[in-house]
Formats: sequence, C-alpha cells, structure tokens
Amino acid sequence: MSKYSKIVLFLLILLGSIFSFFHKNYLYGFILLLFSLIPIFFIFRNEFLLLAFIKIRKKDMKGLKKYLGYVKNPKLQLTKNQMAYYYFLNGILYSENNIFQSENYMQKALDLGLKFKQNIAIAKLNLAIASLSKGNKKKAESLLLEAKKMDVTGLLHDQIQIIKIQIKKMNIGNINRPNPYIRKKF
Repeated sequence: MSKYSKIVLFLLILLGSIFSFFHKNYLYGFILLLFSLIPIFFIFRNEFLLLAFIKIRKKDMKGLKKYLGYVKNPKLQLTKNQMAYYYFLNGILYSENNIFQSENYMQKALDLGLKFKQNIAIAKLNLAIASLSKGNKKKAESLLLEAKKMDVTGLLHDQIQIIKIQIKKMNIGNINRPNPYIRKKF
C-alpha cells in the first residue's frame, strides 16, 4: 500500500469520525478517531520493514526476502528514511550471496541517511569487505576506520579485527608475488 493511499484512508476514517461526532454518536466518533491513527502510524513505520526487522532478528533470511519483496516500488511506498533502511536490509540480505550487489545497496542506504551509528558502522564494514574483495586496500582501510569510529557499543570489534587480518594477509601476499609487468630477460 502506498503512502498516499494510507493518507487517503486516514482522511476517510477521520471524516467518518467527524460525521459521527456531528450526529452525536460520540462513542463511534471516538473509536473511529482512534482507528484513524493506525494508517498514520504505518505511514511513518512501514509494516513490511517492521516485519523484516523481526525476521532479521531471528536470522530468517527467507522471511526477510519475502517481506522485502512486498515493497515493489520503494520511492512510492516509503519515506526517505524508510528507503534508507530498505536498502540497508537488502544489503544485509545480499551480503552472503552477492557482495557487489550488497555494496550498491549499502551505498544507497548511506547516501539516503541511516539514523543509528551502529547501522552506519555495519554498512561501512560491508563496504570495506566489498572494497577488499575488489582489491582496493586503501579504501577498505579507510572504511574500516570509519566503521570502528561509528561502532560505539563495540559489537563489531571482532569482525573489524578479522578484516584487518585479511588486509595484512593481502599485503604479505603482494610482497612475495613477482611483478607480472616486468619483462623476463633471455
């Protein structure tokens, strides 16, 4: 359901409430007034994103994909802040299968603006992993440093250390490998 249809539903229920108050049906008017708050709540908190967050908390990736699939057109159905979390959840979903698609989603989420520092740290960590898999060590190190600054609670400390070890292994591998562009002398 698009955000505009939720606004129309709110207005219709509100008009029914006003009509009930006008005809001195105060109980029905009050009940309809309370029901009119439900579409307003779902304008600012999309129901499918709420269900997707519940599924990700349970680590149910199939359920996460199912509920994210219900959002057909994010620009029409979601507000700007909700779109950031929609792309963030898609980035988490694709981080196991396709790191490059996950990178695109995480970058969109950061561009739209995530609210919480922990979510920004997770997004930067995923971007660092994608940069490292592309071979861009400097960008990976800078993103890892930003993720470490944003990780206020220290939940990502272990993952950051693992990625730092991977970067060091990449450096060691490059030292021992000969330069392929140098010609061999005959």
